[in-house]
Amino acid sequence: MIHWFSRISTSQLSAAVTLLVVSFCGSGLLADDSLLPKATEIVARYDEALGGRDAILRHTSSTMRGTVDILQPSGVVKLPFVYFAAAPYLRVEKVTLPNGAGENLNGFDGTTSWGLDPRTGPEVDSGDDVQSAKRADFYYPLDELTWFKSMETVGVEDFEGRPCYHLHGVNNWGKSNDHYYDRETGLLTAYEFQADPGLVHEIFSDWQKVDGVLVSMKQTVKVKSKDGDWKIFRVITYSSYTFNDVDPAVFTLPTPVRDLLAKSKLSP
Repeated sequence: MIHWFSRISTSQLSAAVTLLVVSFCGSGLLADDSLLPKATEIVARYDEALGGRDAILRHTSSTMRGTVDILQPSGVVKLPFVYFAAAPYLRVEKVTLPNGAGENLNGFDGTTSWGLDPRTGPEVDSGDDVQSAKRADFYYPLDELTWFKSMETVGVEDFEGRPCYHLHGVNNWGKSNDHYYDRETGLLTAYEFQADPGLVHEIFSDWQKVDGVLVSMKQTVKVKSKDGDWKIFRVITYSSYTFNDVDPAVFTLPTPVRDLLAKSKLSP
């Protein structure tokens, strides 16, 4: 399961884009924590629900096409996108900007996390942002727990109207990232984490089987506002999802990004 948060800030969305839990945590935790399955068991069950390890590993690349709907006070901005991914950590996102402004690109080639906005030019990430980009692991469901210092089952909570196992995790660079898994189906319901807009819920739904693997065809990002309400920030809807069809050349760094890297290496 690919999880992506592109670079265009909310303020830029008069021309464009920037990925991410409505947790009604009122339903009680299980009374006896010893009855809770371990995080390793919940994640292993999720892998099986997706189709199993062999089915997941049979694929080495994917192409996702669809639309990002950004909700703004002035209305909804609809942006077509294509997302290419390949094992182990390669990805490129292309979002078509409105009003003929071109394409916003961002990607990761295994080493460099980069962005290219036609209005502002190239950008290269550093520090934790690079680790976060690398976490777009093509086999993330199988590798998930390796990205965390700790992951513990907190309890069972009602989330978006479904009883879910709540897992609290601290990733390898010290940031909290909670996961919710549907207790009945075993599938991932949502991630919860802090981002620039605030506390974020990235909700996964509309699961469909594609070439032996279940994939989420809709991801709804909600952000907790200052008044405590949860508001939809964006909705990502996939119109197509295919496997093993990506030309490796897609992941070649764009010339402006390569030039920026060369310049930064020459700088004192």
